[in-house]
Amino acid sequence: MKKVLFGTTALIAAAAFAGTAHAERIKLSIGGKQEVWFGVADVEDNAGETYASTGMATDTELYFTGDTTLDNGLTVRAVISLEADARGAQNADETYIVMSGGFGAVQLGAREDVVMGQSWAAVELGGQDWDEAFGWSPDFEDHFAPTYYSVDDLSIGYTSPSFFGFSVAGSYAPDLAEPNDATGFQDWNNTDAAYKDAFAVGAAFNNEFTGIGIHADVGYWDQQGTRGVSDRNLVRGAVALSYAGFELGGAYGVWDYEDTDTEVDTWLVGAGYENGPYGIDVNYARSETDDNAGDVEADYFKVAGKYILGPGVNLSASVFHTTYDDDAGDDREVTGGIMGVALSF
Repeated sequence: MKKVLFGTTALIAAAAFAGTAHAERIKLSIGGKQEVWFGVADVEDNAGETYASTGMATDTELYFTGDTTLDNGLTVRAVISLEADARGAQNADETYIVMSGGFGAVQLGAREDVVMGQSWAAVELGGQDWDEAFGWSPDFEDHFAPTYYSVDDLSIGYTSPSFFGFSVAGSYAPDLAEPNDATGFQDWNNTDAAYKDAFAVGAAFNNEFTGIGIHADVGYWDQQGTRGVSDRNLVRGAVALSYAGFELGGAYGVWDYEDTDTEVDTWLVGAGYENGPYGIDVNYARSETDDNAGDVEADYFKVAGKYILGPGVNLSASVFHTTYDDDAGDDREVTGGIMGVALSF
């Protein structure tokens, strides 16, 4: 780890010394998105519960981005993504720097790690993220473990150049706390973060043969638990094909929690089609937790479609069904639909 950190420090120092003579100062441009969603659902109530059948949500972000190319050929890019809808103290979604050149790219800051950045997660041609319905299914995220790890932790990562479609990546995060939280020197027994010293490595392949796009990736995450939390690791892989607007893919991941005999197996399959202003996708995922305290089975199914009204204006709608069955007696079934308008600018 020290060699990686020292090498990155030397790279930054060399770039700052050699590239500031004539390079232009970074100028930021503004972009973003604004989404408003309306949902209808039937939620299976447990004892003492009466869930509403309708709801609304917004997702508004502002993106400030800019880059410059130094005299030595190094390109430096700044990205600041602000959550305009944040109602708490934390309103910065992603804040990071990318330094790239012939050597590859170094990512520094709060963003999903670079291994996740090159991983296939689902088919998303229908205008909504594949996990959009999670927030509309009470407690579903507590029972479902995805095939990947994707949180905007403060981290440092490196991605190699692509050689005939092959690339490798690796990252390190000192502290898996909330995004942008400081990761100073903390007692492992007295910290808000459940995990520290998080490493990730992966490889990916992206290329096209006779019009058929081929993607494949493998990844490994290792995270050290704090405050008596068990260490955990994730091994995952994915394959996806695309052709003439069609896409088909699948992923499989295994979470292993050391010292607890807990293992979570998750698989995901998806398919979709996009043609002009229209797009549709279908995704299904299943997560199975094998735990001495009680097994958990969670299923997720979603069909989504979109229509592009004009540049930066999309109409989207989806139907979804989620269930989880917990041996501890905490069961749930939700069926619903989400529709909305999504703007990008």
